[in-house]
Amino acid sequence: SSSRRASFPATNPAQQRVAWRIFEHSTKLPPAMPSTRSKCCLAACLALLSPQSTIADLGAALRRSSSVRVPAALPADAPLSGTFVIPLERVQARSDDAKGASFYVGKVSVGHPAQRLQVLFDTSSGQVILPHRACKNTACLEHRSFSPWASSTAMDVNFNGTEVQAGHRLAEGLVTRDGAVVSYTQSDLGEGEVTAVLVRDSVCMESAGQSTSRACVDLAVLAATKMDDAPFRAMPNDGIVGLGLASLAVSPMSSFVARLLEGSRNILPQFGIRFGAESGEIHFGGHDSSRLMSPLRWFPVDHPEDGYWQVAIKAVYVGSDIVDNCEHGCHGIVDTGASRLGVQAGNLPKLEAALTKSLVVMGQQCQGADLKFDLGDMVLRLQASDYTGEDCSPVLGSLALEEPAFKGVYAFGETVLRRYYAAFDWEQRRLGFAPLVATEEGNTLVATAVLV
Repeated sequence: SSSRRASFPATNPAQQRVAWRIFEHSTKLPPAMPSTRSKCCLAACLALLSPQSTIADLGAALRRSSSVRVPAALPADAPLSGTFVIPLERVQARSDDAKGASFYVGKVSVGHPAQRLQVLFDTSSGQVILPHRACKNTACLEHRSFSPWASSTAMDVNFNGTEVQAGHRLAEGLVTRDGAVVSYTQSDLGEGEVTAVLVRDSVCMESAGQSTSRACVDLAVLAATKMDDAPFRAMPNDGIVGLGLASLAVSPMSSFVARLLEGSRNILPQFGIRFGAESGEIHFGGHDSSRLMSPLRWFPVDHPEDGYWQVAIKAVYVGSDIVDNCEHGCHGIVDTGASRLGVQAGNLPKLEAALTKSLVVMGQQCQGADLKFDLGDMVLRLQASDYTGEDCSPVLGSLALEEPAFKGVYAFGETVLRRYYAAFDWEQRRLGFAPLVATEEGNTLVATAVLV
């Protein structure tokens, strides 16, 4: 194991200062399991943690309003009582270097009174990450942040849920607290780290078309006191709401879906995601069958203990040619935070060459062979228009996963999710897929072949 020292510059003599203990240990993977829990994971990887005390400044230039001087109150908990739909908007990355990269974002409110932020709902992350009001990195300052001092329900907590400082809702003076370093790799924008502490508060969602309908989760949020420029500065969202399995979270109190479903009754313990040309939806507690061209086909999550929504792939085809026979295993990880189709770096040249060879411009249309992922009982089929850019060349993202420990990893992001509805069964650890019906928004779909 190893530890790293983090420090935060003091800019105000009256600032609150805390000692922050960072724990860190490596995560051992099952033999021959090409998961992404590593330094170069698809999205958020935890550098979980071991004792190292560090002085950390969390209070630079904070405005403390009178609203925070009320007695401490527990965060509001308003679980689901029926199907809940969150609208998503497709927005472009903020960087010219990431031309073509887009993200589907939604709104949440945190604390009381509510602080509204724009977030990416990310199936490859395990927790909610929001910029802390005390963070002074450019990546934080260019986004909206969360201020615990402005919320009457915020509480500083450790990984086990205990108060950082007994008798104080928010820590004061010199104290020791738990913190985390999270590595976040984004196939479009690069890799960077988040340094964060835990703050317990309510995170609320609003349902589509029903501004008065809310679902709130009492959650331990990772409040980032430091964010690297890459990839966070170019991301259009303020924060990230992780929808990964519970084992990806830093603590049981940090798993968004687990906490959401804990107090909910009479709902399906599932959620589903649909991406369209300019917007999308997340369905919690059920699915809208009118969006689906055929019934959902369900597959067991492969190695659910690793926390990722991943399914085994039997083979990968370009047209009728096999480009990856998955002899040593292949996995498709549903990653709603990825714009491009992610391909493990070692497999990328072969796949890119096979796709490029098949492509041709006919009139103003880019035509080429279908890219197919054989899941056994179903094939996920992408047309040339799905995986190419304006210049009729393949648009793929490289996944820098170490070999030979990792083999055959593919990230099913926007490229796949604009063609297929993805369903996530929290209780039975299953992934479901169904082709989306054509909509006026611009989805043009074809029937999907099924392998028996």
